[in-house]
Amino acid sequence: MTTLTTPRFEQRPEQPCMFIRTEVAMGEIGTKVVPLIPQLFAWLQAHGVPPVGPLFFRYNVIDMAGLMEIDVGTIVEKPAAGDARVQSGRIAAGSYVTMRHTGHPDELMPATGYLLAWGQQHDVAWRKHPRGKAEVWDGRYEFYLDGPDTEPDMSKWRTDLVFAAEPR
Repeated sequence: MTTLTTPRFEQRPEQPCMFIRTEVAMGEIGTKVVPLIPQLFAWLQAHGVPPVGPLFFRYNVIDMAGLMEIDVGTIVEKPAAGDARVQSGRIAAGSYVTMRHTGHPDELMPATGYLLAWGQQHDVAWRKHPRGKAEVWDGRYEFYLDGPDTEPDMSKWRTDLVFAAEPR
């Protein structure tokens, strides 16, 4: 059974990260984005860069009918230089709305819809701007607190939805 926490504003510090960026259609996330996870962690291990935070997907560009730009990443204590495949970067400090989803990852789309509707009801100014039919976000994250290595039952997986926002 899916559970959602009440969305709340929080100030988050800047955090260094390493990530792989890709562009995919919405229907390709499972087949083209998920396989990047072991590639990222293999690169980190090969370069002596231990993760110190959870795996995340950062949705830079949302275009449900076109291509989405997504980063597969993790927080690190000290980023490496990166290369053509794996990049170093940061999660920007600032104000975010956070909500925890507990349930199967397939249920994240309706959970995201709930969070966006909550934001509209509470007059939240999401930090994003349009680019054609797409939305470009300053920070829209799914932090995966669980995975197959920590919880075999996917219906118990915890994911924090963390969206850059300001109260109006």
